[in-house]
Amino acid sequence: MTKQSNSEDLSTKIFIKNWSIYRKIIENNNMSHKEGYSVLKQIISDEMQNPFSFLDLACGDAYYSSRVLNGSKAIKYVGIDISDQALSFAKDNFKGSQISADFIEADFVKFPEFLDSEPDVIWVGFSVHHLDSSQKLEFMKDIREVLAHGGLFMLYEPILIDGEDLKQYYVRFKNTFDKYWKGLDSEESEYLLEHVRETEKPETTQDWIALGKEAGFGNSEKVFSDRTGLYEIFKYK
Repeated sequence: MTKQSNSEDLSTKIFIKNWSIYRKIIENNNMSHKEGYSVLKQIISDEMQNPFSFLDLACGDAYYSSRVLNGSKAIKYVGIDISDQALSFAKDNFKGSQISADFIEADFVKFPEFLDSEPDVIWVGFSVHHLDSSQKLEFMKDIREVLAHGGLFMLYEPILIDGEDLKQYYVRFKNTFDKYWKGLDSEESEYLLEHVRETEKPETTQDWIALGKEAGFGNSEKVFSDRTGLYEIFKYK
């Protein structure tokens, strides 16, 4: 079982006590949620031809997940998030859906404790990078252990450029933030920048691929890079 990241306290303060900050980030598409979830929707459409279950780790309010799964062959959804506020919105987003949906308030890394069956698809976005590299590997091994045979694991995370250290990453993030981000007031911006500076531990593209292979996945590949070069989606099977 993956141990909880020591940096999670600050992340919790920002995105649990004040979910509205992250909601603004999503609404303004500052982290390319729209494009990323479009990729997820297409891959699910292409690869999941039979009824399937979907595990959404660090699901937040499930705004995009609920829309991705609408019209798909999904029959079961489980969303896990540490924010009760976000989960209350997630429940609303699945109201009226034909998909059986369950919501669990918990740290996403503890997901194996709550499963009663093997998920066919597991998705996590903008969360695994808070773990140390060794914790990332243990987390991905846990994923591999519970994933159904022939299942699909995807993650959407920030990326280090080859040779870049965390200080340089923060400078690159800050430059991107100043150029592209919108919708946050000065206090919210300071919260967000502190969060990035103090808690984020991204990996390079090749390291994300290597982690998947070391965790036991036969296929690990990048399937999307956002317009800023900060975020990429990886697929593991």
